[in-house]
Amino acid sequence: MLPLGHVAYTWAALSYLQSKGCATNVDYRGAALAALLPDLIDKPLTLTVMSGSGTSQGPSHTLLGQALFTAVTARFKPRWLPYALIANAHLLADQMWKYPRTLLFPFSGRFDSWRFMGTPSAMLQAYTEIATRPAILAVEAVGLALFGWFVRRHRLYKKGLLKQFLLAGRIEIDPDPGMPSQAGPKRERAVACA
Repeated sequence: MLPLGHVAYTWAALSYLQSKGCATNVDYRGAALAALLPDLIDKPLTLTVMSGSGTSQGPSHTLLGQALFTAVTARFKPRWLPYALIANAHLLADQMWKYPRTLLFPFSGRFDSWRFMGTPSAMLQAYTEIATRPAILAVEAVGLALFGWFVRRHRLYKKGLLKQFLLAGRIEIDPDPGMPSQAGPKRERAVACA
């Protein structure tokens, strides 16, 4: 999945959860960063220390890497656990079950190899090819539609609301857009859910 897709699916899921009173303390900016975190770690590794691996999906795309990240987060920064879970979901979005050697590394012995991506131009060429695949285009089109839904649902096309969203990383969610907000009960329910 490409970056816009990772963020769009994450924001749509988070918006839905928040409309149900869950995960109300999650910052959308942090959620976007968490959704991209495995790529933000592994792409630079591919261009440096793992340039001969033949993949851009390294340690952050493994079950062990994600389990360690989640355990450390839960132990030392439990408030950040929702972000760790969002980073975990990156593996689902990238369909890592199709790459079992990478998913199960180091127990599998090595990463799944596709082609050389150890230079910026090689990585760009690989992702240009990936971005033209019909299955990827379909998934990204759904992501674009989800992004449009998110913008419309939260009226982020309005300058003031967009600015507030970008500065605060939060949106106000009403469970039923036709009804007045009931912030008191929603916040109590969110504490039990978050």
